[in-house]
Amino acid sequence: MRNKLAPNVRAAAIGVAAFVATAGLIHALLPPMVPKGVAAKLKFYSEHKDEFDTVIVGTSQLYYAASPEIFDTVTRENGLPTRTFNFGIDGMHPPENFYVLDLILKTRPKNLKWVLLELGDVQARWEKILGTQRAVYWHDWPRTKLTLQKAWNPRGTVRGPIQLSRLWVARRDLASNLTLFGKQFANVGRAADFLPAAKRERFADSAVELGPKKDGYRFAGDAMAPEQAEGFQKRLAHEIAVAGEKRSSPATERGYRYAAVRIRAAGAKPIFVLPPTIFQSAPRFKRSTGAVPVIAFNDAQKFPEFYDPKARVDDSHLTREAAESFTRLLAREFIRHAAEP
Repeated sequence: MRNKLAPNVRAAAIGVAAFVATAGLIHALLPPMVPKGVAAKLKFYSEHKDEFDTVIVGTSQLYYAASPEIFDTVTRENGLPTRTFNFGIDGMHPPENFYVLDLILKTRPKNLKWVLLELGDVQARWEKILGTQRAVYWHDWPRTKLTLQKAWNPRGTVRGPIQLSRLWVARRDLASNLTLFGKQFANVGRAADFLPAAKRERFADSAVELGPKKDGYRFAGDAMAPEQAEGFQKRLAHEIAVAGEKRSSPATERGYRYAAVRIRAAGAKPIFVLPPTIFQSAPRFKRSTGAVPVIAFNDAQKFPEFYDPKARVDDSHLTREAAESFTRLLAREFIRHAAEP
């Protein structure tokens, strides 16, 4: 029986080794299959990277709130001229933002001086509305490790035998992220780049995604209706009541520490930004991130103008007028921190 099994085992091992080697070769030769939305901004930035010295990276909360045109006007008027690109993307939470940051830095922009990176928490679950391709492309091993750590030990406090029970509790999230890593490693979807129709579809909305000024910014919409305002105010009141310092997960801290290192290695200065989100707790890292400045606006008592329902489209986004005010204040805070050594 052993003699019969041995050739089968060897054949299976050879097959697995051949698959791994082929997948690794494709990874080395072909660029990642970047999905719609991200692809448009990455393509434009790659073609114009040396025109910008400042990049804003984050979710839609910065995508629809930070106008490079206004930002650059304020910095120029205050003696620190900048040329800014908004690389905000809908739903781009950590660790996807770390992967996209690496793609930006890999273009080797010659004049990059500052990167404003939105602070958020590493996610281990993903909204299906974004699509499978959007979840696959960034699931390389460094980013997948962060999702596994967040799923298995979200607070970093699980020790000893309890870790085994956490494996069972987190089994679906662990399996989901490992499956996505397998698809990314197996190069699922990369062949689509050779199909003209698929490539056209990825860039079909480029003009909209880049915004009217082609600086990556567009506004979210009009103020919420009165019936929505009541619900928003109740949710905000709850968040204010439970607000306090919130220890960031070890996975989140590790991701942002690495991001700061990568930004500095590219010759730029990292600045972390907390937009005026409805969540009022201030994140806190256990260890220093190397004195990275944090510009925080998630304080309804300090910045009431951004939490008036007339200034909100919904829980996450500002109206055009509020976004313009936010950008001016962000630029002034940026100037203050950019001057620091």
